[in-house]
Amino acid sequence: MDELLLIRFLTHTCTTGEIKRISDWLAADKANSNWLFEMERIWSLKKEIYYSDREEIENAYRRFITGLKQKEKKKAPVRKRFPLTIRFSSLLKYAIALFIVVALTVDLYVTSDTATAQPTVIEVPAGQRVSVRLSDGSRVWLNSESKLVYPTRFSSGHREVTLEGEAFFEVKHDKKSPFTIRTPFLSVRVLGTRFNMRTYPGEKQVITLTDGKVEIQTNDHTKSLILHPREQASYSAQTGITLTRNVQTDLAQAWIKGETAFIDKRLDEIVPVLERKYDIRISLADSLLAKEIFTCHFKETATLRQILDLLKATNKVDYSFTGNTVRLSQPPK
Repeated sequence: MDELLLIRFLTHTCTTGEIKRISDWLAADKANSNWLFEMERIWSLKKEIYYSDREEIENAYRRFITGLKQKEKKKAPVRKRFPLTIRFSSLLKYAIALFIVVALTVDLYVTSDTATAQPTVIEVPAGQRVSVRLSDGSRVWLNSESKLVYPTRFSSGHREVTLEGEAFFEVKHDKKSPFTIRTPFLSVRVLGTRFNMRTYPGEKQVITLTDGKVEIQTNDHTKSLILHPREQASYSAQTGITLTRNVQTDLAQAWIKGETAFIDKRLDEIVPVLERKYDIRISLADSLLAKEIFTCHFKETATLRQILDLLKATNKVDYSFTGNTVRLSQPPK
């Protein structure tokens, strides 16, 4: 892949054909996807309040450079008569990394007229988080196994994105241009607000509002609800839309900082969260375990085993590892 093309992708200056090339390249190898997501992660550190720590930026940069070095060691030289070609490719990759890190200190945001109508698709792998800034200045944080589709530049009077998974939105206020988030089951319409939205397939849909006001409507237009700060709306096909007031909004968005929080959650609700966060398969040996209730809060540095150990300490559940699968079972009598 042309490294200069990847720079244009990060700076939102790709044409329609170039974005197609990048999409094909990402689909060809998971390593390509991971590589580009690490670049986007570093790029997203610019002006990001949750990732503004200098140490975090330097750590991300070191991980990226280490990955490049390991990748270069694995590559066999094409021909000894062309060392300059190989060296140039290596130097250009390091130049990209340096370009991104230097750009963290400046206010750089470029759009291309040729790509205005072209939608951008971001899919976040398990175990990762990504943040993006939209063309109107709104910010979106995406959790693991989430997908966001949005235009490179919003048209006048209309802002719309599509979400599958979980995201925290910080929408820039514009009364002349409502902001709409569409999901497989719901649509959320706002003017300017901050809220968390979880819409994973097969799970209950949950919207938690921090600031502002949002209107929630089912896609069949049969049910709707106005949400106010510290309120949470849940939706399923069986129950429809239900409202909960006075919720702890900081817990709903704890994942942005890598934290894990469960307040009176059933084990079958906890399992998919851990699977996405740690990119691992978890099975329940006993269906009765699904109804067990747990409350816990972990920092970003917590490992999967530490979380499992805490769950085990309640004497409600035991666990064992088999390869990349965790088996949860009843504790021994």
